[in-house]
Amino acid sequence: MEQSAEASNPPSVSSSASRTPTTQDASPPAAEQRRRIEGLSWADGTPVEASVVSVGDAVKRPDDEIADRAAHDLPEGEQLLGVLSDARPVVMRKGLPYTVDESGTYSLYWPDAKRDAATDDTSWSIHGDTVVATVRGGDGSSTTLMAYDDNGGIQEIRDFQKVSDSNSESLVLDSGKVYWSEADANAYRVASIPLTGGSKKVEAENAGAVYRTDQGIAVLKQEEPRSADKMNQIGGVRLLDGTELLRATDEFELGGFSGDPYSPRPIMKGGSSMSFNLDRGENSFDVAVLNFETKQAWLIEIPDGRIPFGQSTSGSYSFIAWSAEQMDELGALGNEAVALDAATGELFAFSPENNFENIFGNDKALAWSTKSGSGSVSFASEILK
Repeated sequence: MEQSAEASNPPSVSSSASRTPTTQDASPPAAEQRRRIEGLSWADGTPVEASVVSVGDAVKRPDDEIADRAAHDLPEGEQLLGVLSDARPVVMRKGLPYTVDESGTYSLYWPDAKRDAATDDTSWSIHGDTVVATVRGGDGSSTTLMAYDDNGGIQEIRDFQKVSDSNSESLVLDSGKVYWSEADANAYRVASIPLTGGSKKVEAENAGAVYRTDQGIAVLKQEEPRSADKMNQIGGVRLLDGTELLRATDEFELGGFSGDPYSPRPIMKGGSSMSFNLDRGENSFDVAVLNFETKQAWLIEIPDGRIPFGQSTSGSYSFIAWSAEQMDELGALGNEAVALDAATGELFAFSPENNFENIFGNDKALAWSTKSGSGSVSFASEILK
């Protein structure tokens, strides 16, 4: 994949960019290994037992299962923001979101009338086909949330920071509402507000994260009372109507980032699958993937000394990349990734020419950005049939 760091050069596009994974074609599988995830059970109390799979077992997805492939060089100053439900990649360019088509043509995915509202102090995220911007005022005292898609136009919530807590986590959009998790000195909670404006509503107390699922909005239950030794202790996952999806006891521990109350959190961006990291000890990690619909689970063994990062779980797919070598610091780039289909249990490999920087996915597409040794950035995508 050729890359360019010159802002004046247009992106190069190939509809058949080849990928040569470093993982080999899988041999006939040995007897299935299963391992219980300690302290974790399904809603009915059945312990969660996971099938153990190695990233070395991942194979390249057959070409007849790929609807299209594309590769694009990004000029300096641009970055991949995510991918829409129809697989259009969204790129940040001149401070605004653009889509890029197969020919490399950029199209602004934001109303012209709102260009002035976007500043350097703007955070962007993608939720299905909706692009959300949180724009901080010049004095830092107020934040406006703006949400836009092709069909509904733009909606605004002014003074969003006054509605939400300044420590609010990632946003979730569902059925005309925006949900977020927030924290103060005493507790976590999940709150919401209609996109059309209105009053904030506290949806759940002692909830450390919020998710959009096929069954409705779900929250990550947080242990009560909150204390320093229970910052990362969770009690399970349940829907806002009280329906349990997953139970957790104090034997269950998330892996690898102890001491940070916000990271990691299990990842779930729509669908019925959730993923999270587990620490095997001695700088070794598993990535667990759970399917709430089928009550199936997998433990993906990451190579020893590598750190999983850049994960995205949406629909039935979980995408995981890992660091290229043993690192002293988190956030190192990696050059391999896998995608697990939690509907079938199939594990597929992705290996770009350069290092993974970010990974985004939904149930129709996978998009990733890579960085070369010189610092130039590209992104690629695969559209699934």
